[in-house]
Amino acid sequence: MKKLYVSFIIVFFLIGCSNEAVEPTITESQTLEEQIINVMSENELSNKEIIDYDIKDNFVYVIFKNKHESNTHNPDLVILKNSNGKLEWVAGPEDRTASIGLQEADALIFGRDEAPTVTILLPDKKPEDTNVKGIKVLGESAKSVTYVEELTNDLYMQYMYWIAYTNEEPTHDDFEFITH
Repeated sequence: MKKLYVSFIIVFFLIGCSNEAVEPTITESQTLEEQIINVMSENELSNKEIIDYDIKDNFVYVIFKNKHESNTHNPDLVILKNSNGKLEWVAGPEDRTASIGLQEADALIFGRDEAPTVTILLPDKKPEDTNVKGIKVLGESAKSVTYVEELTNDLYMQYMYWIAYTNEEPTHDDFEFITH
């Protein structure tokens, strides 16, 4: 009986002490999307609709809708760097290094020294009206992205762009359009 009494006292003491001595800590980590939204908001790009993002090495390339005078759907770019699990601002729409008008599309170029150069190609025509099947930038195929905007409950508009990541900044002659 004495052993049972001592065991009960020890368990009671340990439980009582552990509640007082140790405060439970709960850490909530943000999702990648939440981190992207927070960094964009800190840099005056709050409430922007993210279309897509790509992760290359330690960089996150975020494509979002940026309203311009002529339209409300143009994609634009934010470049973020993953630094020990925390996203840091590298570049935004104002850091574009060149814009080139091409035969079938306009190219928005974000030249970078520390990361790949990013080129966003915006077609001159609607996706269903273009005869462009693909685009190569400096010999590498650009990724095609199509997204839909809901205008009303039963009316949708489809948009498209291409994005390329290259080791150097392209010039006017570095684009090849592949047509039907």
